[in-house]
Amino acid sequence: MRKNSSAPHRSGNMYYAPAPTYDGTRAAEFAAAARQRTEQRRKHRSRMLAVFYIFLFLAVIAVAVTLSFTVLFKITNVCVSGISRYSEKQILDASGIKRGDNLFLIHTSASAEKIGQKLPYIGTANVSRKFPTQVEISVKEEPVCGAAAFGNGYIVIGENGKALECAKKCPQGCIVLKGLNISKAQPGFPVAFANSSRAEILRNVMNSVKKNGLSNITEADFSQPSRILLNYDRRVIINFGTSADIDYKLVFAKKLLKENIKSTEKGTLNMSVVSDTNKAYFDPDYGAGSSAPANK
Repeated sequence: MRKNSSAPHRSGNMYYAPAPTYDGTRAAEFAAAARQRTEQRRKHRSRMLAVFYIFLFLAVIAVAVTLSFTVLFKITNVCVSGISRYSEKQILDASGIKRGDNLFLIHTSASAEKIGQKLPYIGTANVSRKFPTQVEISVKEEPVCGAAAFGNGYIVIGENGKALECAKKCPQGCIVLKGLNISKAQPGFPVAFANSSRAEILRNVMNSVKKNGLSNITEADFSQPSRILLNYDRRVIINFGTSADIDYKLVFAKKLLKENIKSTEKGTLNMSVVSDTNKAYFDPDYGAGSSAPANK
């Protein structure tokens, strides 16, 4: 019987096995497995490099942010522009912004609000960053609308309904505002009215007075919304009725005061029906009887 050449054989006390042999299929399998392991190692290295670069990028960003908040972008100059009764130092102090503060850490809107509250006559304030180390503050004063009796004195009111100042007496040249029913007034903040409609009527009428250039108004009475009264030059009471068509009524009244009513005359100018009839009526203080029409 022929011996199997691949079987282990004994030499003395030792056994020897012949080296295994592989066919073509097994060799291809081993080669594919080797390529797969190589590809896996390559992908693993790629992932590790990606993670490394991500951490490196984040570290650079962290360092940049830290430097920005600690060393860089410190405010060296604050520029204040605009015309107001307050000094540059007063405006700067009210804003809360100081030289040396970080440009990114200041709150521009909050600073602007502080300026308007601490300095009541500032109507609008704008705070903006100017890189790399400057801040610009621009201010605009609130125009005065008039003064209304409140508490033991007067509260000066701005055109936008903001309380500007508490005064013992009505400031000289200020229009006296009556019938507003003010419930709360604190300088630097909007005036609160017992009836919110008064605020709208006040704004509409007084803005129209300014827009149409009707000067020499000394008093404005809003006690009756259906009978709004303006005192012109302390001698002519103008009755506008409601605030409807107030622009047209004011233009009409201005023309009559200039062309039809003498500068020495006193009386009441009724404009309440001018929108419907295109006629106004003037009642002189020294006259009796029926009213005489004052046509445009």
